[in-house]
Amino acid sequence: MDFHALLKLGPEVLAAVIAAVLGCFMLVGAVYLWIAKSTRRARTNFSDEAQRAIGFARVEAEKLQSPTIDPTHLLLGLLHVPAATIQRLLPAEGHDSIREEIKEHVAGGAIVSYRDDLPFSDDASHVLVAAAREARGLNSSEILAEHLLLGILHSDSLAALILRERGLRLEPLRAQLGGWQE
Repeated sequence: MDFHALLKLGPEVLAAVIAAVLGCFMLVGAVYLWIAKSTRRARTNFSDEAQRAIGFARVEAEKLQSPTIDPTHLLLGLLHVPAATIQRLLPAEGHDSIREEIKEHVAGGAIVSYRDDLPFSDDASHVLVAAAREARGLNSSEILAEHLLLGILHSDSLAALILRERGLRLEPLRAQLGGWQE
């Protein structure tokens, strides 16, 4: 059907056809926007101190001859961070006892040569995801070192057990850091 044939149908039919075509375009546009919005993730960056902790976690994993970066390595990495909050919660005089406790429980694996792509274990990945959730919940635009600490406390790892033995608990620590924002 060409345009002249549409004109012969009458103005009411022509208006209905135009409305239907515009409605389809609007529907397609709305669906596109909904899909784009729902698949877009909020980008959360790691602060310099959190990046430093993760970098040192890689070094600690290599020193302990681990094929992956685990939550214990993330905890050891946090011991290298000079952030005031981390230093207050994990005072320097307790670092050696944390290191010794981890060494007692973590046996060295096969010798692992230095790798830039040393992967995170599933548990460590869950810690990083929990840290990102904590950062968003605490209204932070960055994942800070203390969010990594909260992320570790979400896990059932040796690192979380060590932190709990030293009196650190998820809810009180979260409240200390500013409380969860909905």
